[in-house]
Amino acid sequence: MVENVHPVIETERLLLRRMTPDDVEPYCAMMAREEVARFLTSDQKPQPYATAWRAFASMLGHWEIRGFGMFSMIEKASGDWVGRTGPWMPAGWPGLECGWGVAPGHWGKGYAPEAAIASIRWLFEKFADLDRVISVIDPSNVNSQAVALKVGETETDEEFLFDGKLRLKVWAASRDEWMPRFGQ
Repeated sequence: MVENVHPVIETERLLLRRMTPDDVEPYCAMMAREEVARFLTSDQKPQPYATAWRAFASMLGHWEIRGFGMFSMIEKASGDWVGRTGPWMPAGWPGLECGWGVAPGHWGKGYAPEAAIASIRWLFEKFADLDRVISVIDPSNVNSQAVALKVGETETDEEFLFDGKLRLKVWAASRDEWMPRFGQ
């Protein structure tokens, strides 16, 4: 049976909580942006509202099936929805991923690494037998690669073909190397 809990993780500036139906509008707005979609969708195109809505519903369902999933990032100071981060492992995925996606109005504030570090820590604490966490990143997404480095991941030789269309690189952090550095 899948454990169905609703964790809330607090960082210095963010609350990370399970996505809720209230988050669908800002999520769909984010996915409609070309500069976001080019790295988060398999066709690299902005998602129409209905497509983004279905993807959001999939993220909600991921919690029901796996007992974990993406968190909404909420800015503590304003209550604004900043983006999404955290664990993701749908069928066919190359491993347990910590992903991130930040709405453009919040770029450049360091929210992605802050949230990803907290998410990875949560994953290693929740799953005692988890050896590593991965992130799948478009080879041309230099901003996401910079985040991966900040959160203790390194690029591997592995590749992942997303939806049979988009070749992504696998970045990874091993528990043994990550926990002494970030596991406080």
